[in-house]
Amino acid sequence: MGEFFQHRLIISGFEVEYFYYKDKSIYRGYGARTKREKVEDEIVPKDEKVQEAKAQSSVNRTRKEIRRRINSNPQLTKFLTLTFRDEITEMDIANPKFNLFTQRAKDKWPEFQYLAVPEFQKSGRVHYHLLCNLRYVLSHDIEKVWGEGFINIRRLHGNLGWYLCKYLQKDMFDKRMFRKKKYFCSQDLAKSREIVGKKAQEFLKGYSHNLKLMKATIFHNEFIGEVEFTLLHFRTRSLDLKWSDEQT
Repeated sequence: MGEFFQHRLIISGFEVEYFYYKDKSIYRGYGARTKREKVEDEIVPKDEKVQEAKAQSSVNRTRKEIRRRINSNPQLTKFLTLTFRDEITEMDIANPKFNLFTQRAKDKWPEFQYLAVPEFQKSGRVHYHLLCNLRYVLSHDIEKVWGEGFINIRRLHGNLGWYLCKYLQKDMFDKRMFRKKKYFCSQDLAKSREIVGKKAQEFLKGYSHNLKLMKATIFHNEFIGEVEFTLLHFRTRSLDLKWSDEQT
């Protein structure tokens, strides 16, 4: 069973995104997208401008997904780069080798968690950028587990979601990335939480004392009309959000 709503919250760690759909209620639930809509998504538009706009929209959605996932997992503080010694330029060859690395890393360090994006070097070789939670691990040990070339690891501070997303923008339009996964992550990473309708309004009211306004804007969507968007941050990151499943 689905539901209609005009208020929506997405909570990703310390970040809260609030959407107010002013002109039209949004439907969430089974059957929200028709078969026709799904088929249309698979059609490559003939108009070049339409095709470019659709590609950019896909990039923006993926960047949002990555940012939200990273914000929901503050333990990912190490920036790891995996580079091939061989000239591997095809994703179909590189991805299985990367997946093998993550399996080996999980076997060696059971706590290992990551979010990764592939990137093409100027030479055309594939390499991978990861945010991970590895601590006190020697570079030599990681390189041995990788087994395909070279690694570099360092600690990062600041907006980690933005840092990783910057590697994503240009390569998502590369023809080698067509119908390929744009990012990879551990299955046990925390996800963003979504609250809609009256419960979203109640949440904002209940935690208003601990929320700081970062950005407020209004934009127009051709399908749903005018949308008010507000970005908020929790003032204290240690906040325990005791918002039960029954409430959400």
